[in-house]
Amino acid sequence: MQLPAELASPARARRVLRQALVEADRAQWLDAAELACTEIVSNAVLHAHTPVELTITVTPELLRVEVRDFDPSVPVQRGYTEQATTGRGLALVAALVHDHGISDLDADGKTVWFTITGDPSSQSEDELLAAWDDADWDLDEVLDAALNAAPATDDLVSVCLRGLPPTLWLAGRQHHDALVRELQLYLAEHALDDVDVAATDRARALVSTAVIAAVEHAQATGTARSPVPEGHPSPLQAVPEPLDLEIQVPRGLGPAFAAMQDTLDAAERLAQAGQLLVRPGLPEIVAVRDWACEQVTSQLAGVAPSPWPGTDQERFTVTVQDRSSEPDVDDWDVALVRDADRGVVAADEANRIIAVSRPLADLVGWSADELVGRRVVTLVPKHLREAHVAGFTRHLTTGEAHALDVPLRLPVLHHDGHEIDCYFLVQLAPGTRSRAVYLAHIAAVADGAGDVGLS
Repeated sequence: MQLPAELASPARARRVLRQALVEADRAQWLDAAELACTEIVSNAVLHAHTPVELTITVTPELLRVEVRDFDPSVPVQRGYTEQATTGRGLALVAALVHDHGISDLDADGKTVWFTITGDPSSQSEDELLAAWDDADWDLDEVLDAALNAAPATDDLVSVCLRGLPPTLWLAGRQHHDALVRELQLYLAEHALDDVDVAATDRARALVSTAVIAAVEHAQATGTARSPVPEGHPSPLQAVPEPLDLEIQVPRGLGPAFAAMQDTLDAAERLAQAGQLLVRPGLPEIVAVRDWACEQVTSQLAGVAPSPWPGTDQERFTVTVQDRSSEPDVDDWDVALVRDADRGVVAADEANRIIAVSRPLADLVGWSADELVGRRVVTLVPKHLREAHVAGFTRHLTTGEAHALDVPLRLPVLHHDGHEIDCYFLVQLAPGTRSRAVYLAHIAAVADGAGDVGLS
């Protein structure tokens, strides 16, 4: 059957599949088949943005479901954690079905398929979890075949993204996934101008695929380095930095990168207004996206590359919000920090400093009033800022909290530019309801204070 590229299509596919299995007296396959079919059709609707051809074949021994879309981009199995709100569909399908794969990949599209046989209910919970962990779509063979069969074209422009920060981009990619998913649900009920999700996905997939390939190559060749100090619990992966990324961009794809900026800007505004179930992106995440889009469009027009200017910029240390505004922290008592006799700083979900103790202000060479309203990166050494922003973005997007309640030893940036070796303990403040407040207890190592908690 033919299905349009709309949000109702997964439910229609599920109903047809259920009817086919019931009529064939194979209801034992229903649970796994309906879930796997829903995931694959949803992927086609949300990412391919084309009509879908659904083919269902049922025999006494086997169910085979094929979903063909008309976008040649290959699905990507993302390595997101259990807290992520997206990115696990392909692993879920692989855990539930007997066999699966991608075929018929060419310039006109691809077919994603799965089969179910036997008795799915015989799988134990341990077997399902093992299948989840081992889920592998093994796309190398189909990609190689597609590349070998792809006709050569001269209508490509070599674009260089000089000094692209892979740690920031990968964190931003995860945030963009959540933004785009929520935006598409919003668009099902509301009309928005200057929004083109299909073009946005084409543009961001082109860059992200190249970044992932460069990171994997660096990891395989031993040239990748961790962006955080040794012993830090952050899951940020080792990356090549700086990364001069060469990508081949179809000459006519420039408008898609402009659409990516407009679409993600619209999603960010909705997130700021509380209309989407995702938090707004941090300024550095927005900036690296804008820089990449502008580099592609300008280089397609013949302009020479300009490198990523980095996060060592004053605009990233000051907040765009009114410094005099009260923090939205649900009556949280700033006096807990302001009057503390130890070094402690409080920040909100925008990474904005909302309170600081006098001992900490003295340690870092600022007055407390000067620090309140600035962003936390003011106190982060420049070589660690991108890792800090990436880690905090992952936390806001997925709920991951690897550094909370874990004693750390990290440098803090003094007002005059020198670094202070410090003990850290970051915690969520008690007593807040809808908004999180983060407390960082900090003491200089030179003072010999290993206990950095508030008494």
